[in-house]
Amino acid sequence: MTTAIIYVRLSSHRGDVDPSTSPARQEERCRAYCSAKGWDVHPHLVRDLDVSGSDKGLRLDRPGLKEIRERWPEVDVVIFAKLDRLARNVIDFRAFAEEASNNDAALVSVEESLDLTTISGKFVATILAAFAEMEAATIAERTAAGIAGTRKLGRWAGGAAPYGFQVVPAPDGPGYVLAPEPNAAAVIREAADRVLSGESLYRISQDFNARGVPTRSATLIAQGRTRREKPAPWATQTLSQVLFNPATVGRSVHRGELIRDESGMPRQLWAPILSLDTWHRLRAELAANGEGAEGRGRRVRAARLLSGVARCAGCGRVLYASSRKHRSGSNVPTYACAARRNGQGCQGVAVSAEPVEAYVEREFLGLVGDWPVVELVTVAVDDGRRADVEAAISATAQQMTERGADVAALAARLAELHAAREALPATDLTEVRRIDTGRTFAEEWRARDTDGRRALLLSAGATVTVHRAAVPGRKFFDESRIDFRIGDPDGLTEGERDPD
Repeated sequence: MTTAIIYVRLSSHRGDVDPSTSPARQEERCRAYCSAKGWDVHPHLVRDLDVSGSDKGLRLDRPGLKEIRERWPEVDVVIFAKLDRLARNVIDFRAFAEEASNNDAALVSVEESLDLTTISGKFVATILAAFAEMEAATIAERTAAGIAGTRKLGRWAGGAAPYGFQVVPAPDGPGYVLAPEPNAAAVIREAADRVLSGESLYRISQDFNARGVPTRSATLIAQGRTRREKPAPWATQTLSQVLFNPATVGRSVHRGELIRDESGMPRQLWAPILSLDTWHRLRAELAANGEGAEGRGRRVRAARLLSGVARCAGCGRVLYASSRKHRSGSNVPTYACAARRNGQGCQGVAVSAEPVEAYVEREFLGLVGDWPVVELVTVAVDDGRRADVEAAISATAQQMTERGADVAALAARLAELHAAREALPATDLTEVRRIDTGRTFAEEWRARDTDGRRALLLSAGATVTVHRAAVPGRKFFDESRIDFRIGDPDGLTEGERDPD
């Protein structure tokens, strides 16, 4: 007796009541065919739901086809409603047909009435599979064109919204657009403010995890849009991607390129979460700290609090953070002068890092802890416009080299962009803005990580000079070796200081 196993596949499953190619309809047709042939139906129904036949990542490694492979000894026929349910390209179809033949099984397609145990059946099936492949390619091309057109109209082309946004009906016609989602948008603004105040991405990520701030994966799980069961935590790379995303300033990327207007400049397609001014300053800040697009993934040794601040009293050179072996065998963090080792005429100096850091922290907060922090922010006059114009010039020049490009129109656009660049203020034209933070140095110190605290010391004009020990080899820390001074914190006048 011939035993047939039924295979059902559907790319987008909308429920068993969906007409045409629904799972229930596919199964019904296969059972009717088996009944007409007098075949027994294997009790196990194999279904690949929400699985594309054109999926380059799965192809013949779909879960359902793996189940069939495990049951080759139990079946004589693999039956499916239509050829494209099994394969969307000739290579995959012929590969699975050969695999079935090697396991003494045949493939049968109900729609095309194909029995692949015959030569004519194999020939016709190959032709039909070629047409299925062409149809899949046509659908993909049509879908890509539709997405591109939708985005050029300023509409959201589908899929999960970027972090910080939600999909809403377009207010000016059909389709959908993105709008800031209040809670997630507030998270992005908070992260941007904290980065610009000196905090590292690592510190912010740790704080978000401690507070239970939801990530994008948590949102997708809540919406049922992912198979992930546990949301991913915040990490420096995750946070960097969110802050760098052009969507944050209302821009969209299609096939790796920003969508631009007729002049070649990036289009703003929806309401931004961050202003362009803030976004450009944020990118510059992260790049300067090695946390930008170029710095991600690069391992950088963490600096200590007084790196670049502590200096040698003998030669005035910066002390380097290192470690030295203690008699107990443990490594002791140390600030040391390298001039003597490099033959630069200095007797050198070294001091244990932790006690001198504790001393500087205590003295610093004792002197200025109650003072208000005033930030002086230097901002380029063009507020990031130069970066956008330069990117537009580069993109236009690249388009001119592509086959079929309208070189005359692109050349005219390029001339306009060059003129726009010439009209911008010089890059060294900046203005200094004075920002009252409403926080004291002590409050900022508690909130910041090591890098942020070092920035506070430098903003206050702090200097730390380390002298050689009067009695070498002492086991206790001698505070008299440390000369700690501060200048005026940036922008803070004598009249603004605490009178006490």
